[in-house]
Amino acid sequence: MTSKYFGEFLIEKGVITEEHLVDALVEQISTTPPICQVVVEKKILPAKKVFEAFRYQQENNVEFVQACKALGTWTQEIQDRAFSVIDDLRKPLGHILVKKGLIDLKKLTSMLDEFMSQITTSVAAPVIQPVVTTPKAPVTSATSEIKISLDDLSENIQPGILSELEEVFDEKKKKMVRVALSLIKDNAGTDGAICKKLLGDVAKIVSSLNIQMAMLALDKLSQILSSMESYIATVQPSVMDRSAEVIANDVAVLLKAVDCCWSLRGSVIANASEKNFFQDEANLRQFKETFAALKV
Repeated sequence: MTSKYFGEFLIEKGVITEEHLVDALVEQISTTPPICQVVVEKKILPAKKVFEAFRYQQENNVEFVQACKALGTWTQEIQDRAFSVIDDLRKPLGHILVKKGLIDLKKLTSMLDEFMSQITTSVAAPVIQPVVTTPKAPVTSATSEIKISLDDLSENIQPGILSELEEVFDEKKKKMVRVALSLIKDNAGTDGAICKKLLGDVAKIVSSLNIQMAMLALDKLSQILSSMESYIATVQPSVMDRSAEVIANDVAVLLKAVDCCWSLRGSVIANASEKNFFQDEANLRQFKETFAALKV
């Protein structure tokens, strides 16, 4: 699995220098709201919990997230929700590089395409190694209906599966998919070939992840990913003829699906179950709205 980030990849290819990357990262950080601000403005944590965290910060001279963790109010689900909002607000690194004249949009798209191809290859072959025991029921193939859930698997096999989920469904892939979708929106109506190629790259990553989810017996995650595959398969053939407005809507639908996937993924890692995610009404509503939007 590739260990490089996109900025490092661009340096390795001689497209930008380390100084260019640092300069772009400084601008990206300076324009990104702090996590405590996001938590407050989006009401991700109750006001009382936020106040307690602020007080703990002052008394112990620690960061906001550290304070929340010390008070037991910070979970993987809360972190994923906060980071999802930050991802929406953060300027993509590629856009900053283009704005600064350090790379043109065509070159950026080409490099992103190459980098995402590496990511696709890295998740193509499952490497799950069960510990001691086997599932109570056989896990079906990626193309057939999934009969079991993570709840049905033994306690011994769950840690390996959760570790595999965290490794395969990492934040780097989410960021790259979001950047690709952002570039598709930027190029809508001006360069259909770029849009079609990048949409194909997104489809490859979604498909690779879906194969893994079927093997990990995560049926809800697989359900969203399968719907994303179908949606992209419908959009891609005609993307060169679609208007910028229509493509912007397609991108918005896929971005919501990406956020829903990673929120559910975070919940599974935190709780070793998909069930907990849907006990929250907001999460259930997010899933239903996402699934409905992906209907083609």
